[in-house]
Amino acid sequence: MRVSAFLSASAILGFSVASSIHRKHEEIHNRRHQDLFKRHTSDASANSSCGCTTVWSTIYGEPTLIQPSEYGSMTAPSFSATKTTVNQVTNAPETPTSSPAPVRNAPAHPPEPAKSVNPPHPDAVKPAPPAQKPAKAVNAAHPKKPSHESSPASGSHWAMTYSPYTASGDCKSSSDIATDVAAIAAKGFSSLRLYSTDCDGLSAVATAAQSHNLNLILGVYISNGGISVARPQIAEIVSWANNNGHWKGVEMIVVGNEAVFNNFASASELAQLVSEARSAFKSAGYDGPVTLTETVDILAKNADVLCPASDIAAANIHPFFNGKVTASGAGEFVASQLELLAQTCPGKEVYNLETGWPSKGSANGVAVPGSWEQKAAVEGIRQMAGGKSTFFSFVDDEWKEEGEWGVERSWGCSQLFD
Repeated sequence: MRVSAFLSASAILGFSVASSIHRKHEEIHNRRHQDLFKRHTSDASANSSCGCTTVWSTIYGEPTLIQPSEYGSMTAPSFSATKTTVNQVTNAPETPTSSPAPVRNAPAHPPEPAKSVNPPHPDAVKPAPPAQKPAKAVNAAHPKKPSHESSPASGSHWAMTYSPYTASGDCKSSSDIATDVAAIAAKGFSSLRLYSTDCDGLSAVATAAQSHNLNLILGVYISNGGISVARPQIAEIVSWANNNGHWKGVEMIVVGNEAVFNNFASASELAQLVSEARSAFKSAGYDGPVTLTETVDILAKNADVLCPASDIAAANIHPFFNGKVTASGAGEFVASQLELLAQTCPGKEVYNLETGWPSKGSANGVAVPGSWEQKAAVEGIRQMAGGKSTFFSFVDDEWKEEGEWGVERSWGCSQLFD
Protein backbone atom coordinates (compact mmCIF):
# COMPACT_ATOMS: atom_id res chain seq x y z
CA MET A 1 0.00 0.00 0.00
CA ARG A 2 1.49 3.34 -1.00
CA VAL A 3 1.74 6.03 1.62
CA SER A 4 0.74 8.93 -0.60
CA ALA A 5 -2.81 8.79 0.71
CA PHE A 6 -1.54 9.77 4.15
CA LEU A 7 0.53 12.77 3.10
CA SER A 8 -0.69 16.24 2.41
CA ALA A 9 0.87 18.40 -0.29
CA SER A 10 2.43 20.60 2.38
CA ALA A 11 4.03 17.59 4.05
CA ILE A 12 5.53 16.44 0.75
CA LEU A 13 6.89 19.94 0.13
CA GLY A 14 8.35 19.91 3.63
CA PHE A 15 10.08 16.61 2.86
CA SER A 16 11.80 18.20 -0.12
CA VAL A 17 13.04 21.24 1.82
CA ALA A 18 14.34 19.18 4.73
CA SER A 19 16.01 16.69 2.40
CA SER A 20 18.05 19.48 0.83
CA ILE A 21 19.34 20.50 4.27
CA HIS A 22 19.85 16.86 5.16
CA ARG A 23 22.04 16.19 2.14
CA LYS A 24 24.44 18.97 3.12
CA HIS A 25 24.81 17.35 6.53
CA GLU A 26 25.29 13.86 5.09
CA GLU A 27 28.08 14.82 2.71
CA ILE A 28 30.26 15.85 5.64
CA HIS A 29 30.00 12.32 7.01
CA ASN A 30 30.51 10.64 3.66
CA ARG A 31 33.63 12.55 2.70
CA ARG A 32 35.29 12.08 6.09
CA HIS A 33 34.32 8.44 6.45
CA GLN A 34 35.52 7.50 2.98
CA ASP A 35 39.01 8.73 3.91
CA LEU A 36 38.90 6.86 7.21
CA PHE A 37 37.65 3.70 5.56
CA LYS A 38 40.56 3.67 3.15
CA ARG A 39 42.99 4.21 6.00
CA HIS A 40 41.53 1.49 8.18
CA THR A 41 41.28 -1.13 5.47
CA SER A 42 44.88 -0.38 4.53
CA ASP A 43 46.01 -0.58 8.14
CA ALA A 44 44.17 -3.85 8.65
CA SER A 45 46.37 -5.76 6.24
CA ALA A 46 49.51 -4.38 7.85
CA ASN A 47 48.46 -4.71 11.49
CA SER A 48 45.96 -7.41 12.35
CA SER A 49 46.02 -6.43 16.02
CA CYS A 50 44.00 -3.32 15.20
CA GLY A 51 40.96 -5.40 14.33
CA CYS A 52 40.15 -2.96 11.52
CA THR A 53 39.43 -5.63 8.97
CA THR A 54 36.37 -4.27 7.32
CA VAL A 55 34.93 -0.76 7.25
CA TRP A 56 34.10 2.46 9.02
CA SER A 57 30.90 3.25 10.78
CA THR A 58 28.17 5.82 10.10
CA ILE A 59 28.79 6.18 6.41
CA TYR A 60 26.45 5.03 3.81
CA GLY A 61 26.71 2.98 0.75
CA GLU A 62 25.66 1.10 -2.27
CA PRO A 63 23.76 -2.16 -1.69
CA THR A 64 23.98 -4.77 -4.44
CA LEU A 65 22.92 -8.37 -4.77
CA ILE A 66 24.46 -11.01 -2.53
CA GLN A 67 24.93 -14.56 -3.73
CA PRO A 68 24.46 -17.07 -0.88
CA SER A 69 27.40 -19.10 -2.15
CA GLU A 70 29.72 -16.22 -1.27
CA TYR A 71 29.26 -16.96 2.41
CA GLY A 72 30.56 -20.49 2.14
CA SER A 73 29.26 -23.34 4.25
CA MET A 74 27.62 -22.24 7.47
CA THR A 75 26.74 -24.36 10.45
CA ALA A 76 23.69 -23.22 12.35
CA PRO A 77 24.78 -22.75 15.97
CA SER A 78 22.58 -23.33 18.96
CA PHE A 79 21.36 -20.11 20.50
CA SER A 80 18.65 -18.73 22.69
CA ALA A 81 16.34 -15.90 21.72
CA THR A 82 13.49 -14.25 23.54
CA LYS A 83 10.31 -13.28 21.76
CA THR A 84 8.94 -10.03 23.06
CA THR A 85 6.39 -7.46 22.03
CA VAL A 86 7.07 -3.76 21.86
CA ASN A 87 4.49 -1.15 22.72
CA GLN A 88 3.32 1.08 19.93
CA VAL A 89 3.69 4.80 19.53
CA THR A 90 0.41 6.37 20.55
CA ASN A 91 -0.87 9.83 21.30
CA ALA A 92 1.90 11.32 19.18
CA PRO A 93 0.53 14.18 17.04
CA GLU A 94 1.35 14.31 13.37
CA THR A 95 2.55 17.64 12.08
CA PRO A 96 1.77 17.58 8.35
CA THR A 97 3.74 20.76 7.61
CA SER A 98 6.92 19.49 9.26
CA SER A 99 9.32 17.44 7.22
CA PRO A 100 10.74 14.14 8.38
CA ALA A 101 13.98 14.29 10.25
CA PRO A 102 16.95 14.46 7.91
CA VAL A 103 20.25 12.83 8.63
CA ARG A 104 23.06 13.99 6.38
CA ASN A 105 24.38 14.81 2.93
CA ALA A 106 25.79 17.82 1.07
CA PRO A 107 27.06 19.08 -2.26
CA ALA A 108 30.71 18.47 -3.08
CA HIS A 109 31.55 22.01 -1.95
CA PRO A 110 29.21 22.86 0.91
CA PRO A 111 28.49 26.54 1.52
CA GLU A 112 29.89 28.33 4.51
CA PRO A 113 27.96 27.56 7.69
CA ALA A 114 25.07 29.92 8.13
CA LYS A 115 25.64 32.51 10.81
CA SER A 116 23.39 32.52 13.81
CA VAL A 117 20.67 35.12 13.41
CA ASN A 118 19.60 35.19 17.03
CA PRO A 119 16.46 33.10 16.60
CA PRO A 120 13.94 33.00 19.43
CA HIS A 121 14.76 30.97 22.50
CA PRO A 122 13.47 27.40 22.04
CA ASP A 123 10.73 27.89 24.61
CA ALA A 124 9.51 30.98 22.79
CA VAL A 125 8.58 29.12 19.61
CA LYS A 126 6.12 26.25 19.77
CA PRO A 127 5.20 23.93 16.90
CA ALA A 128 1.78 24.51 15.42
CA PRO A 129 -0.89 22.12 16.73
CA PRO A 130 -1.68 19.19 14.44
CA ALA A 131 -4.71 19.27 12.20
CA GLN A 132 -5.77 15.83 13.36
CA LYS A 133 -4.56 12.92 15.41
CA PRO A 134 -2.90 10.19 13.33
CA ALA A 135 -3.92 6.58 13.40
CA LYS A 136 -2.40 4.25 15.96
CA ALA A 137 0.36 1.91 14.98
CA VAL A 138 -0.56 -1.75 14.74
CA ASN A 139 1.33 -4.83 15.83
CA ALA A 140 4.09 -6.08 13.58
CA ALA A 141 3.59 -9.38 11.83
CA HIS A 142 7.18 -10.53 12.24
CA PRO A 143 7.48 -13.12 15.02
CA LYS A 144 10.65 -11.68 16.53
CA LYS A 145 10.72 -8.33 18.27
CA PRO A 146 13.51 -6.32 19.88
CA SER A 147 13.72 -7.22 23.54
CA HIS A 148 12.37 -4.07 25.13
CA GLU A 149 8.91 -3.05 26.21
CA SER A 150 8.51 0.65 26.75
CA SER A 151 5.85 3.25 26.14
CA PRO A 152 6.98 6.27 24.11
CA ALA A 153 5.83 8.47 26.99
CA SER A 154 7.40 6.38 29.73
CA GLY A 155 10.45 8.59 30.13
CA SER A 156 12.78 5.65 29.55
CA HIS A 157 15.64 5.33 27.11
CA TRP A 158 16.20 2.30 24.91
CA ALA A 159 19.46 2.50 22.95
CA MET A 160 22.64 4.52 22.37
CA THR A 161 24.80 4.64 19.25
CA TYR A 162 28.45 3.72 19.69
CA SER A 163 31.47 4.06 17.39
CA PRO A 164 34.73 2.61 18.78
CA TYR A 165 37.00 5.42 17.55
CA THR A 166 39.44 7.75 19.25
CA ALA A 167 39.39 11.53 18.76
CA SER A 168 41.96 11.08 15.96
CA GLY A 169 39.83 8.45 14.19
CA ASP A 170 41.85 5.38 15.19
CA CYS A 171 40.35 2.23 16.70
CA LYS A 172 39.98 2.25 20.46
CA SER A 173 41.64 -0.45 22.52
CA SER A 174 39.60 -3.31 23.94
CA SER A 175 40.01 -1.91 27.44
CA ASP A 176 38.73 1.52 26.36
CA ILE A 177 35.79 -0.10 24.59
CA ALA A 178 34.97 -2.09 27.74
CA THR A 179 35.02 1.12 29.79
CA ASP A 180 32.71 2.89 27.34
CA VAL A 181 30.24 0.02 27.18
CA ALA A 182 30.16 -0.20 30.97
CA ALA A 183 29.35 3.51 31.10
CA ILE A 184 26.47 3.10 28.63
CA ALA A 185 25.04 0.25 30.68
CA ALA A 186 25.41 2.25 33.91
CA LYS A 187 23.26 5.01 32.43
CA GLY A 188 20.31 2.67 32.10
CA PHE A 189 20.34 1.84 28.40
CA SER A 190 19.29 -1.66 27.41
CA SER A 191 20.79 -1.66 23.90
CA LEU A 192 23.76 -0.39 21.92
CA ARG A 193 23.83 0.31 18.19
CA LEU A 194 26.92 -0.41 16.06
CA TYR A 195 27.03 0.83 12.46
CA SER A 196 29.56 -1.69 11.16
CA THR A 197 31.91 -4.53 12.09
CA ASP A 198 35.23 -2.67 12.08
CA CYS A 199 37.55 -1.95 15.01
CA ASP A 200 36.92 -5.38 16.49
CA GLY A 201 33.29 -4.41 17.10
CA LEU A 202 31.93 -7.93 16.90
CA SER A 203 34.40 -9.14 19.51
CA ALA A 204 35.37 -6.38 21.91
CA VAL A 205 32.04 -4.55 21.89
CA ALA A 206 29.95 -7.72 21.96
CA THR A 207 31.96 -9.22 24.82
CA ALA A 208 31.64 -6.06 26.88
CA ALA A 209 27.95 -5.72 26.05
CA GLN A 210 27.19 -9.27 27.15
CA SER A 211 29.00 -8.77 30.46
CA HIS A 212 26.66 -5.85 31.17
CA ASN A 213 23.49 -7.44 29.77
CA LEU A 214 23.30 -4.95 26.90
CA ASN A 215 21.61 -6.02 23.68
CA LEU A 216 23.27 -5.33 20.33
CA ILE A 217 21.88 -3.63 17.24
CA LEU A 218 24.37 -4.80 14.63
CA GLY A 219 24.99 -2.92 11.39
CA VAL A 220 26.16 -3.68 7.87
CA TYR A 221 28.01 -0.67 6.51
CA ILE A 222 27.16 0.26 2.92
CA SER A 223 29.10 2.89 1.01
CA ASN A 224 29.69 3.72 -2.62
CA GLY A 225 32.10 0.77 -2.52
CA GLY A 226 28.98 -1.32 -3.00
CA ILE A 227 29.00 -5.08 -2.71
CA SER A 228 32.74 -5.21 -2.02
CA VAL A 229 32.02 -3.41 1.26
CA ALA A 230 28.74 -5.07 2.22
CA ARG A 231 29.57 -8.71 1.51
CA PRO A 232 32.55 -9.11 3.84
CA GLN A 233 30.61 -7.67 6.76
CA ILE A 234 27.68 -10.02 6.31
CA ALA A 235 30.11 -12.92 6.13
CA GLU A 236 31.96 -11.58 9.18
CA ILE A 237 28.78 -11.41 11.23
CA VAL A 238 27.92 -14.99 10.24
CA SER A 239 31.42 -16.16 11.12
CA TRP A 240 31.28 -14.38 14.47
CA ALA A 241 28.01 -16.09 15.37
CA ASN A 242 29.30 -19.49 14.24
CA ASN A 243 32.44 -19.09 16.33
CA ASN A 244 30.42 -18.07 19.38
CA GLY A 245 27.86 -20.79 18.84
CA HIS A 246 24.99 -18.38 19.47
CA TRP A 247 23.34 -15.05 18.62
CA LYS A 248 22.84 -14.12 22.26
CA GLY A 249 22.02 -10.48 22.80
CA VAL A 250 21.56 -9.58 19.11
CA GLU A 251 18.39 -7.52 19.12
CA MET A 252 18.25 -6.65 15.44
CA ILE A 253 20.51 -6.28 12.39
CA VAL A 254 20.38 -3.12 10.27
CA VAL A 255 21.54 -3.39 6.65
CA GLY A 256 22.67 0.01 5.44
CA ASN A 257 22.13 3.48 6.84
CA GLU A 258 20.36 5.84 4.43
CA ALA A 259 21.77 4.12 1.36
CA VAL A 260 18.82 5.14 -0.84
CA PHE A 261 18.83 8.69 0.50
CA ASN A 262 22.48 9.04 -0.50
CA ASN A 263 21.89 7.57 -3.97
CA PHE A 264 24.22 4.66 -3.27
CA ALA A 265 21.47 2.19 -4.13
CA SER A 266 18.01 2.11 -5.57
CA ALA A 267 15.16 1.04 -3.33
CA SER A 268 14.91 -2.29 -5.14
CA GLU A 269 18.65 -2.94 -4.79
CA LEU A 270 18.54 -2.23 -1.07
CA ALA A 271 15.46 -4.41 -0.61
CA GLN A 272 17.21 -7.27 -2.40
CA LEU A 273 20.31 -6.85 -0.26
CA VAL A 274 18.26 -7.00 2.92
CA SER A 275 16.59 -10.18 1.69
CA GLU A 276 19.90 -11.81 0.84
CA ALA A 277 21.44 -10.79 4.15
CA ARG A 278 18.44 -12.17 6.03
CA SER A 279 18.85 -15.51 4.27
CA ALA A 280 22.54 -15.65 5.22
CA PHE A 281 21.82 -14.84 8.86
CA LYS A 282 18.91 -17.27 9.02
CA SER A 283 21.08 -20.05 7.62
CA ALA A 284 23.46 -19.40 10.51
CA GLY A 285 20.68 -19.70 13.08
CA TYR A 286 19.50 -16.10 13.50
CA ASP A 287 15.76 -15.50 13.40
CA GLY A 288 15.48 -11.98 14.80
CA PRO A 289 14.54 -8.82 12.89
CA VAL A 290 16.58 -7.70 9.88
CA THR A 291 15.82 -4.20 8.65
CA LEU A 292 17.12 -1.08 6.93
CA THR A 293 16.96 2.54 7.98
CA GLU A 294 16.31 5.66 5.91
CA THR A 295 14.76 9.06 6.49
CA VAL A 296 10.98 9.01 6.81
CA ASP A 297 10.48 10.76 3.47
CA ILE A 298 12.57 8.17 1.60
CA LEU A 299 10.54 5.38 3.19
CA ALA A 300 7.34 7.18 2.25
CA LYS A 301 8.42 7.58 -1.37
CA ASN A 302 9.45 3.92 -1.62
CA ALA A 303 7.01 2.31 0.80
CA ASP A 304 5.84 -0.37 -1.63
CA VAL A 305 9.42 -1.67 -1.99
CA LEU A 306 11.17 -0.93 1.31
CA CYS A 307 8.41 -1.71 3.81
CA PRO A 308 7.90 -5.34 2.70
CA ALA A 309 11.68 -5.87 2.75
CA SER A 310 11.96 -4.96 6.44
CA ASP A 311 10.86 -7.02 9.43
CA ILE A 312 10.35 -3.75 11.30
CA ALA A 313 10.06 -0.13 10.13
CA ALA A 314 13.06 1.98 11.13
CA ALA A 315 14.06 5.56 10.37
CA ASN A 316 16.66 8.10 11.48
CA ILE A 317 14.77 11.07 12.91
CA HIS A 318 16.76 14.24 13.62
CA PRO A 319 14.62 17.23 14.71
CA PHE A 320 17.52 19.69 14.41
CA PHE A 321 17.64 19.41 10.63
CA ASN A 322 14.07 20.60 10.36
CA GLY A 323 14.60 24.33 10.76
CA LYS A 324 11.07 24.84 12.08
CA VAL A 325 11.52 22.63 15.15
CA THR A 326 12.81 24.12 18.40
CA ALA A 327 14.68 22.16 21.04
CA SER A 328 11.61 22.16 23.27
CA GLY A 329 9.56 20.71 20.39
CA ALA A 330 11.98 17.90 19.55
CA GLY A 331 10.12 15.21 21.47
CA GLU A 332 6.79 16.03 19.87
CA PHE A 333 8.42 16.07 16.44
CA VAL A 334 10.02 12.64 16.89
CA ALA A 335 6.78 11.15 18.18
CA SER A 336 4.84 12.56 15.21
CA GLN A 337 7.39 11.15 12.78
CA LEU A 338 7.08 7.72 14.38
CA GLU A 339 3.32 7.96 13.87
CA LEU A 340 3.90 8.85 10.21
CA LEU A 341 6.30 5.92 9.92
CA ALA A 342 3.62 3.61 11.32
CA GLN A 343 1.25 4.86 8.63
CA THR A 344 3.93 4.45 5.97
CA CYS A 345 4.59 0.80 6.81
CA PRO A 346 1.31 -0.44 8.32
CA GLY A 347 1.57 -3.61 10.36
CA LYS A 348 5.22 -3.01 11.28
CA GLU A 349 6.75 -2.11 14.63
CA VAL A 350 8.38 1.32 14.33
CA TYR A 351 11.77 2.49 15.63
CA ASN A 352 13.87 5.63 15.56
CA LEU A 353 17.44 4.40 15.06
CA GLU A 354 19.26 7.73 15.31
CA THR A 355 18.20 10.91 17.05
CA GLY A 356 19.57 13.72 19.19
CA TRP A 357 20.52 17.41 19.24
CA PRO A 358 23.89 19.20 18.94
CA SER A 359 25.40 21.08 21.88
CA LYS A 360 27.46 23.53 19.79
CA GLY A 361 27.22 25.28 16.44
CA SER A 362 25.11 27.79 14.53
CA ALA A 363 21.33 27.95 14.28
CA ASN A 364 19.31 26.18 11.58
CA GLY A 365 16.25 28.39 11.56
CA VAL A 366 14.69 28.12 15.02
CA ALA A 367 16.68 24.95 15.72
CA VAL A 368 19.42 26.30 17.98
CA PRO A 369 22.41 24.25 19.17
CA GLY A 370 23.61 24.61 22.73
CA SER A 371 24.05 22.76 26.00
CA TRP A 372 20.71 23.90 27.39
CA GLU A 373 18.97 23.22 24.09
CA GLN A 374 20.49 19.75 23.84
CA LYS A 375 19.31 18.92 27.34
CA ALA A 376 15.79 20.14 26.57
CA ALA A 377 15.63 18.27 23.25
CA VAL A 378 16.98 15.00 24.59
CA GLU A 379 14.66 15.10 27.59
CA GLY A 380 11.70 15.79 25.31
CA ILE A 381 12.58 12.88 23.04
CA ARG A 382 13.16 10.70 26.07
CA GLN A 383 9.71 11.51 27.45
CA MET A 384 7.80 11.31 24.17
CA ALA A 385 9.58 8.44 22.40
CA GLY A 386 12.52 7.26 24.50
CA GLY A 387 11.38 3.66 24.46
CA LYS A 388 11.58 3.58 20.65
CA SER A 389 14.65 5.76 20.05
CA THR A 390 18.41 5.30 19.68
CA PHE A 391 20.22 8.38 20.97
CA PHE A 392 23.10 9.79 18.96
CA SER A 393 25.81 9.74 20.17
CA PHE A 394 27.73 8.40 23.19
CA VAL A 395 30.37 11.17 23.14
CA ASP A 396 31.32 13.98 20.79
CA ASP A 397 32.89 12.74 17.55
CA GLU A 398 36.07 14.81 17.47
CA TRP A 399 37.35 12.88 14.45
CA LYS A 400 34.69 14.39 12.18
CA GLU A 401 34.72 17.65 10.27
CA GLU A 402 32.58 20.34 11.89
CA GLY A 403 30.48 20.74 8.75
CA GLU A 404 27.70 23.17 8.01
CA TRP A 405 26.41 24.94 11.13
CA GLY A 406 29.52 23.64 12.91
CA VAL A 407 27.56 20.85 14.63
CA GLU A 408 29.01 17.58 13.36
CA ARG A 409 31.33 16.95 16.28
CA SER A 410 28.90 17.95 18.99
CA TRP A 411 26.21 15.29 19.37
CA GLY A 412 27.60 13.48 22.42
CA CYS A 413 24.77 13.21 24.94
CA SER A 414 25.56 10.40 27.36
CA GLN A 415 26.27 12.95 30.09
CA LEU A 416 22.56 13.83 30.08
CA PHE A 417 21.57 10.41 31.33
CA ASP A 418 23.37 10.46 34.69
